Amino acid sequence: MKNKSRYFLSEFIGSCFLVMIIVGSGLMAENLTNDIAVMLIANTIATGAGLFVLITVFADVSGAHFNPFVSVAMTITGKLKKRLLPFYISAQILGCMLGVALANFFFEHQIFELSTKSRDGVYIFVSEIVATLGLIMIIFGSMKSGKITVAASVGLYITAGYWFTSSTSFANPAVAIARTFTESFTGINYLNTPFYIMAELIGMIIAIFIVKKLFLQKN
Repeated sequence: MKNKSRYFLSEFIGSCFLVMIIVGSGLMAENLTNDIAVMLIANTIATGAGLFVLITVFADVSGAHFNPFVSVAMTITGKLKKRLLPFYISAQILGCMLGVALANFFFEHQIFELSTKSRDGVYIFVSEIVATLGLIMIIFGSMKSGKITVAASVGLYITAGYWFTSSTSFANPAVAIARTFTESFTGINYLNTPFYIMAELIGMIIAIFIVKKLFLQKN
């Protein structure tokens, strides 16, 4: 039980700070400029830097997943015990929800507010499939090189993903749910959230197939 509480707390705090960074930096950018490109640059830098730090800090405790589909992928491939999966997913979702509430509060918004930011279309759906597929492949492909390599790889990939995908690479269902509750340019309309999560699920499934072929087969 002691280890479970450590894992829960690690994933909860990490997920909370991740969403605080994503949403908070977006709200700060909106306060400082009307230029969407500048907003996205600010949001991108903060998110990439935050991911590097959070993964480095929490990797040795819980693995620093901060993402239900990463945890599911780890479970399917035998790198996370099945009995721990509910603790991870609940911690990640609750952490993300606290993160968006705090970020909204910091910038004098309602603690929870439904986003009207539309993110729909088949091009965005396919983009989010690719974003999630790439994230999970990069995690598994860099794991043997140590936590600093994983942290740098994930941080840099998501930094790039903000710009090469039309979905801006959420690649995380807990983050997608949380971002439904911020009325800012980082938000997502609740009508679009289920399609993001569906796309992420498809991306995860494809990624697991590739990961097993590339990184988990014995020579």
